[in-house]
Amino acid sequence: MMKKLIYDSALLLLGCLLWTGCNNDEDLTVYSTEGAKTELGQKIIAGSDGYVGQYFSDTTYTLAPGVKALEMEILSATGMAVKMFVLEVDLKDTHLTMKASSPKDEGKLKTKQQMTLQALAHDKQGSRVLAAVNGDFFATDGTPQGIYYRNGVCLKNTMTDNVCTFFAVTKGKKAVIGSYDDYDTYKDEIQEAVGGRVRLMTNGNVLPQTSTALEPRTAIGVTDNNVVYILVADGRNFWYSNGMRYAEMGAVMKALGAKDAINLDGGGSSTFIIRSKAGFEEDRFAIRNWPYDNGGVERAVANGLLVVTDN
Repeated sequence: MMKKLIYDSALLLLGCLLWTGCNNDEDLTVYSTEGAKTELGQKIIAGSDGYVGQYFSDTTYTLAPGVKALEMEILSATGMAVKMFVLEVDLKDTHLTMKASSPKDEGKLKTKQQMTLQALAHDKQGSRVLAAVNGDFFATDGTPQGIYYRNGVCLKNTMTDNVCTFFAVTKGKKAVIGSYDDYDTYKDEIQEAVGGRVRLMTNGNVLPQTSTALEPRTAIGVTDNNVVYILVADGRNFWYSNGMRYAEMGAVMKALGAKDAINLDGGGSSTFIIRSKAGFEEDRFAIRNWPYDNGGVERAVANGLLVVTDN
C-alpha cells in the first residue's frame, strides 16, 4: 500500500510538472507599462530608466494653482509592489511658498510632534497649509541631525557629519539643495531649511549608491525653474508596497525633471498629508500614505515641510 501511494504521488507530481511546462506560454504574466492616465505618471514610466515593471494606476489632483499631487501604484522591474505619492510645487507662483514646520509651531529643538499636528499648529488665514511631509532625521530627544531654519531664523547651524545634506528656500524664494560643503555658500540667504542625508541626484545625474535596501522613504528634488518635487514611498508591506531604493528614488526624481535631490527621513517617519477641506475644520488634513508604525499611526517627528499659500 505504501509503495502504491508513493507511486501515485510521483505520477501526480510529474503530471503537474508536465502540465505547467506545456502551458507555460499561456500562464506567463505579460507586464505592461502602458496606460498611465496623468502627465506625472507618464513621466515616471517613460523617464525612470526602466524602474517601472508594470503599471496599475495613477491619479493626479490639484490642491491649489501650482500644487499637484500624484498617487501611483506599480510593480517595479524587480517585481516589487510600490505605492508612491508625489507633490509638485511650482514656487514661481507668487502665492506659494514652503516652510519648515516645528512641533506646536514654536520653533524649539529637542521636541517632537506628529506632522498632522504640526500642520494644524501652523495653519491660519493668510498662511494656509496645503500639504505636509516629514523632514530631517533626528535623535531620540528630537534634535534634528542637520541644519534647521524657520521664518528666517537659524535654529541649528551644525550637521552630524559630512553625509548630511539640506533643502532650503532662500529669502528670494529660490528652492535649493545642498551638500555638507555647500552650507557656507547659502547660510546667509536661507529663509527656511531642513536637513537630509543621502544625496540622490546632482546636476541632473542620478548618483550611484552603495545601499540597496528597500524602505519606506521620503525624498525631495528641485528643478532649474524652481519647481519642487516631493516623493514618498510606502514600504515594509509586501502585498501593498515594499518601499524604494535610493537609486530608484533618484531615477524617479530625474524622470520628474529634478536636477538635484536628497533623501529625507524615512521608515515610520515617512508621512504624506494633504488638505482635504478648504475651511478650518478640525479634520481638514488627511494622511494619504500608510505610515509604517503600528499599522498606520503617525510617528512624532522633529520637523517637516509645509506647502503654504497666502490665499
